Amino acid sequence: YDWDVANEIFEEDGTWRDSVWYEALGEDFVADALRWAHEADPEALLFVNDYNVEGINAKSTAWYELVQDLLADDVPLHGLGIQSH
Repeated sequence: YDWDVANEIFEEDGTWRDSVWYEALGEDFVADALRWAHEADPEALLFVNDYNVEGINAKSTAWYELVQDLLADDVPLHGLGIQSH
């Protein structure tokens, strides 16, 4: 199985999208969610997903920087989903 753990987390300008998760847990909510998902199902492939990140822009830069930070911190992340609809 695979899980889309964090979906559409950034605004177009690269700032964090306002959400219940962001408000309650802050910027670490993505790392926390990925770790919790891995604890729940260690065999699952874990993804983050967003749209308008296939080119170079503020949103894709924020997404890239987040992914680099997650990987550097050994957060379980196995792939990226790019919406194209």
